Amino acid sequence: MKKHNPNNERIKRNYFTFLKEAKRQNESSVDAVAMAISRFESYTKHKDFKAFHHQQAVGFKNHLSKQTNQQTGKPLSIATLNSTLGQLKVFFQWLCHQPSYKSRINYTDTEYFNLSEKEVRIATARRQTAVPTLEQINHVINKMPNQTAI
Repeated sequence: MKKHNPNNERIKRNYFTFLKEAKRQNESSVDAVAMAISRFESYTKHKDFKAFHHQQAVGFKNHLSKQTNQQTGKPLSIATLNSTLGQLKVFFQWLCHQPSYKSRINYTDTEYFNLSEKEVRIATARRQTAVPTLEQINHVINKMPNQTAI
């Protein structure tokens, strides 16, 4: 079984350099993009990116929705799906502007990486965070030591 594709490795290296230098993204953001691309490559069995077809995007979405989180054993969250597919969409949009990929990848095919509008709303929804009440804050302040040895 093929572990990597030399053409893919070259273009990925160029993309990661583009993200670091032109887009000024930090190392952890670039690592997240690398993980998303790696997941897609393992799904396609490391086929050349030049052979990209929108059916691969549709199949990958279905495949990704059936995956589980390795730590919790639960299905991947919709936020994870949204970020992974979004990173892949941006990568393939960048790729379709590169010289040897222009004629091979159709820009509109990258739209197949989108989730439904409902799933995007769920993934990007703001969750309320718990904050202490005034009584809890006063209780903590009253319990703090207020005398020192000096």
